[in-house]
Amino acid sequence: MVSPGPELALHGLVLLGTDTVYAVHMPTFTAPHDFQAVLRVTLDTDTYRTARKRYGTSALFTARPRTLLLKDLQPGATCPADLYFGRFGRDGELLGEVSITIEETVYVGHPAAEPRTLRYVLFGREQLYLSHVLTRPPDFDQVVTAQLAGEWWALGGGAETPARTVTVPDRPDDLTGRLRPGEQLAADGTQLQVLAEVYLETADLAAGGV
Repeated sequence: MVSPGPELALHGLVLLGTDTVYAVHMPTFTAPHDFQAVLRVTLDTDTYRTARKRYGTSALFTARPRTLLLKDLQPGATCPADLYFGRFGRDGELLGEVSITIEETVYVGHPAAEPRTLRYVLFGREQLYLSHVLTRPPDFDQVVTAQLAGEWWALGGGAETPARTVTVPDRPDDLTGRLRPGEQLAADGTQLQVLAEVYLETADLAAGGV
């Protein structure tokens, strides 16, 4: 894990989950937003949870933090943010202001030009998620929901899955090789089934430097 430094600032967050809520940083290749992060969070209102239950697991919800520096968002810290159904700054619908409290930093990493292999961060509790690991521009940011193929219900469905990076073999690390809903695959010995695509972004990652 890469420790967050004072130069890192949040660009925006994709919110995932209902009972356990995760916030995934929406990165770019331009400082100070050139990092990836997964945070386990809680929100101070029921607005998000109510909307999530209404629109389902794969609906896109984003948040635009008003406190920008990641160094200020250590576990226990609180960040005010604007909550959107959809992508903020584009076609997203503003749902109101929320206060996001950081419970745990699940993953933090910087893009690395090598190795250029198709990799994802696997994490989750009641629901599993895969977030694409960036390498160099042009690249894509993607978050999908997933489950352990043939094993999920046997595990009880509520145990924490420690965040880890998994490699998808024999696939190009570009938009054509990305994970797609409905497919089953083996990644580092883990049998996974992709359920739905929550977020896909290319424009923010078309240029920049690593």
